[in-house]
Amino acid sequence: MSYIYKTGRVELYEQIKRHAGLIKGRVLDVGAGNFSRYQDLFSYDQYLKMDVKSGKNIDVVGKAEAIPFPDNTFDSLVCTQVLGDVYDLQKAFAEFYRVLRPAGAALITENLFDPLHGEPHDLWRFTQHSLRQLAENAGFTVERLERRGGYWSIMAQLKARYWIDLLNAHKKWFARPLSLLLKIHGTLARWLDRLDHSHANKTFTHGYLLIARKDA
Repeated sequence: MSYIYKTGRVELYEQIKRHAGLIKGRVLDVGAGNFSRYQDLFSYDQYLKMDVKSGKNIDVVGKAEAIPFPDNTFDSLVCTQVLGDVYDLQKAFAEFYRVLRPAGAALITENLFDPLHGEPHDLWRFTQHSLRQLAENAGFTVERLERRGGYWSIMAQLKARYWIDLLNAHKKWFARPLSLLLKIHGTLARWLDRLDHSHANKTFTHGYLLIARKDA
């Protein structure tokens, strides 16, 4: 299966990289998936990968709503693009708070604009207000809540996702030339977002990155 450029994925990687220095010590990656997309961005003493299914990339099987570790186990927690598939969000945030040590940090990302995917497990989309309330209700202090992308890059992302899915492009001979075309289009879209400081543009975003910290 060939890689095909998507603005949303590129912007997510860059956003996590900007804040990666906050993740350190003993780290739990909740919903790590089949391969480590962001692990190399972090400096850590130990990095444990958890998912709901076992696999060669997974250290422990567990759910966000029932993390199989004692209280105060981790210095940091990472959860990227996972909570949209979790039904009991309040329980998940309570578990994040429980397993973090005092002053521990959680780095969480989620989407607002995204096509349906992974059905029937695709349950939620998130605004900055829902993420803040979930974190604060669990006891966290919200240190950062940052949007990712604007109208132009979202439109480029949605068009890319549509054509990739319509053409089943990942498995076709034209995956590479399509990726190049989408990269040109996406790069232009991101440039337009940087120029567009309007209120209208600020109401559109791929999603958000949340940095939440447990009290010391």
